Amino acid sequence: MWNNSDFSQTGFHGGGFSTPQADEKKKGSKRSNNLVPVTVAQMFTAKHEDDVFISGNLELAQVTFIGLIKSVNSTPTRLDYFVDDMTGPPIEVRHFNDSDENEQSEDTTQNTLSVNTYVRICGMLRSFGGKRSVHAHKITPITDMNELSCHLLEVVYASASASLQQTSSIMGGGDNKGFSTNSSGMNQIAGLTPLQSQIQNIVRSNQSERGCSIDEICQQLKSVAPKAIRDTIDFLSSEGLIYSTIDEEHYQATDA
Repeated sequence: MWNNSDFSQTGFHGGGFSTPQADEKKKGSKRSNNLVPVTVAQMFTAKHEDDVFISGNLELAQVTFIGLIKSVNSTPTRLDYFVDDMTGPPIEVRHFNDSDENEQSEDTTQNTLSVNTYVRICGMLRSFGGKRSVHAHKITPITDMNELSCHLLEVVYASASASLQQTSSIMGGGDNKGFSTNSSGMNQIAGLTPLQSQIQNIVRSNQSERGCSIDEICQQLKSVAPKAIRDTIDFLSSEGLIYSTIDEEHYQATDA
């Protein structure tokens, strides 16, 4: 449904008076161009600072979500929808009318969506006076409810992917928080957690006939609890990625 190649929307940038220090801070908080699948609850609970919304490890700027229209208010310049996805209170969605003045009244009527219609909304998350809303650039009625189920999976996937990227970034940093980095260079293995990838790479790098011992793994990963290492070894062995050699304390990788 969505991937990184789909996220090519136009970003937002503000203006106004600022000091050099403020300018530098704004550069560091430039809004993301990614179109992020979210729930209404995420939009309401996201931390808001310097015009940036953060939910977990996700930056919410351009968002997409699915919900049910609960009410509609029509004005000459825009349509205001209150949309509910059952994860929190309804959120206000503002859809501005871009047509010419002579056509505004007619087009607003034509484009108004009815109450109790499921819609997908794409737009920018905003906050004015402490009140959050979405400025929509596209609102599409949902004709297949399977799209709702798919959207919820996309929300979970987006959050999980952001968490994995954050963990990988920490592992690759100078502090190596929570894990140690092997001198031969550790690469994240698709389908495995960071710890599973580390242990798999350590076992794979040992070319001796007896294989890599659990004690050797513990020495390289001193900041990880031995029980967590043994549990991970049991998992890798059950998945057929490693196998025991001279005893249950020594292992080789099946793809070594």
